[in-house]
Amino acid sequence: MQNPKFTPALIAPCGMNCAICKAYLAYSIGVPKKRGSVTHCSGCRIRNRNCYIKRGCTKLSKNQIQFCFQCEQMPCQKLEHLDRRYRERYSMSMVSNLRELEENGMDTFLKNQAAKFTCPKCGDVVSVHDCKCYVCNQVANRKKKNAQSLKKPQR
Repeated sequence: MQNPKFTPALIAPCGMNCAICKAYLAYSIGVPKKRGSVTHCSGCRIRNRNCYIKRGCTKLSKNQIQFCFQCEQMPCQKLEHLDRRYRERYSMSMVSNLRELEENGMDTFLKNQAAKFTCPKCGDVVSVHDCKCYVCNQVANRKKKNAQSLKKPQR
């Protein structure tokens, strides 16, 4: 059974799963905003704002594509920059996420995300950013939760 917190509506065009973002988790669970340390976000697609990737992409901004993997120029310079930052800081690759989405489909991607980012203590969601479950405050082992490679994804 798939975790209902992992939904297609929370998968951003760049391959980010907003369900595992600490800003989304704080928002969805009702953690009070705290300037400088706790921000809130309702998710990239849900907010329908021009995110970092969408601002520089005509195809995304004109709704010609839904995900970056649908573009023949993937990964663009902005996506490469974001991907490098996430690989280095959080052991997660946006490009790998996009390739998994393209190759295996949304259902399999969401099941795999749930397997990686479900709290072993309470069954809620663990943040990719700080490896914390915002429901029970359990902190997971980053290497165990994020098994994705730190290496640059193959083109």
